[in-house]
Amino acid sequence: MGIISRYVNILRFAQYKHQKDIFSKLINQYPPGTQMIVLPMDMKFMDAGEPKKPFEQQMSELYELKKRRSQQIHPFLFVDPRRESAGNKAFFNYTIEGSKVVLDNDCFIKEYMEDKAFAGFKIYPALGYYPFDEALLPLWKYAADNGIPIMTHCIRGVIYYRGPKKKEWDEHPVFEQNMNSQDDKSKKYKPLHLEQIEANDVQEIFTHPLNYACLLKPSLLVKLVAKAKDDRIRQLFGYDPETNTLKTGLEHLKICFGHFGGEEEWEKYFEKDRDNYTSQIIRKPFQGIEFQSYQGKARKGKLEQIWHSVDWYSIICSLMLQHENVYADISYILHGDAKILPLLHFSLENEVLKKRILYGSDFYVVRNHKSDKNMMADMRARLTELEFDQIARINPVSYLQRSIPGHADINDSTLNI
Repeated sequence: MGIISRYVNILRFAQYKHQKDIFSKLINQYPPGTQMIVLPMDMKFMDAGEPKKPFEQQMSELYELKKRRSQQIHPFLFVDPRRESAGNKAFFNYTIEGSKVVLDNDCFIKEYMEDKAFAGFKIYPALGYYPFDEALLPLWKYAADNGIPIMTHCIRGVIYYRGPKKKEWDEHPVFEQNMNSQDDKSKKYKPLHLEQIEANDVQEIFTHPLNYACLLKPSLLVKLVAKAKDDRIRQLFGYDPETNTLKTGLEHLKICFGHFGGEEEWEKYFEKDRDNYTSQIIRKPFQGIEFQSYQGKARKGKLEQIWHSVDWYSIICSLMLQHENVYADISYILHGDAKILPLLHFSLENEVLKKRILYGSDFYVVRNHKSDKNMMADMRARLTELEFDQIARINPVSYLQRSIPGHADINDSTLNI
């Protein structure tokens, strides 16, 4: 009966018709002065039927909530590369000035990011796309150059693309696998085969954190830029076909891995006591896993091994250690505090990681486990005051800081993600 009653609580929250009513139930569980990041969704393209409210209506209501709760809320704008318009506006139109992306005036994203001062972008690749989709590359350049934070879903969950697997999803667009061909070197490597078939499993293809190396690592990003269908992509990143290099990349992209890969991946980290890659988090606490080389030399088949065998906690931590604008939050997974606290304490002992971990709740999806006030009380009781301040106040302020015109600075009062 306990499990049933907890799920009934989720349904009760889902019955509220307006975002303001849901937000009031959330904010009242936290101390005065608390600020929240609010993350919307766009489920139109997940092949599960039409949403009850159009995307633009959802965003409009969120903006109205922002105006009423301006001292409490930092809304993000959801982005799906398959969306071409929202209402009577194009979703994402831009021009290139030098190596910069400039949003067009009639662009929906410009309206919400610059005119209405939304705080960041939210993506959910499990709905059926890669985070490095070509349509997203110029947007990520815009975000990186303006310090705009991105929040990405990174856990195996219950929301994912519901249609059949597409043929083009059988192979990874960037990573390769070793075919062990000794006779013909041209056939030694081919695109990494992705064997998942069922929708529940296919989500892993898009959610896998190693995909973000394709954005953050110039040697992988150049593969995407070189084969882009839109010539403007090559212009934007300064692609040189003779040297196969880029003048500018996305190493400075500010991105947060929501749910830190999931509690199951944290448990895998502890279990993999014979794994060489996982041990690098301990052996090389300021670098983690070398993704493409071994002892300074390029190793072509390494990414295939990491994709198949390394836990997501180790991959995410390595990206955080290697890129100063990469973060991860403990939303949803913090409900299982007994399981995550030992590794959370370990992570907070690392001088780099402790500055990149964010407190989070995932309200109200997590309500089948605990209420928000229950989770926060548990965290405050089991972390030191300095540790809690670091993940719930200091780090979120750093994550939300941006240089886009028209955005006020974020203050360091109580801030929860």
